Amino acid sequence: MVEVVLNKFRIVLLDSVIDVLRKYKQVNSKSHESGGILLGQVKGNSIYIMRASIPTNWDKSSRNSFNRCKDIAQVIINYEFANSNQKTIYLGEWHTHPEKSPTPSSVDKKMILDQFKDNELNEPFLILVIQGIKGIHISITNEEGTNGITLTDVVY
Repeated sequence: MVEVVLNKFRIVLLDSVIDVLRKYKQVNSKSHESGGILLGQVKGNSIYIMRASIPTNWDKSSRNSFNRCKDIAQVIINYEFANSNQKTIYLGEWHTHPEKSPTPSSVDKKMILDQFKDNELNEPFLILVIQGIKGIHISITNEEGTNGITLTDVVY
């Protein structure tokens, strides 16, 4: 489990999420970026990220980019919502970077801001998680802006 506090929020990534992130680390020079969506539940100021979807055959990726298939992501969101008595919701995005200590690129920042502005969300924020080779970046975007932290040399 990984837990951070950003702004007034406590963000908890469950071990099942960490397992997915770890599986897709870009540990060799030919690995493409991978990614997906983050799903979970919100209880007060605590955000529990309980599921990270895995990449699909319909996603597009290269060494330094990842674009997920929106239609498949929506199917996953609808399924999780319906099968959790409407408790499990879309919370944000995750992807990998081929760097030890990941930082969001300008494309990443624009993507999460566009998602925040353009989509109908269940909560007034979005989470972005970037898995690096030896670190993980976690940020939250809301109407006040974006606040993030990069944890380096994360052992899990």
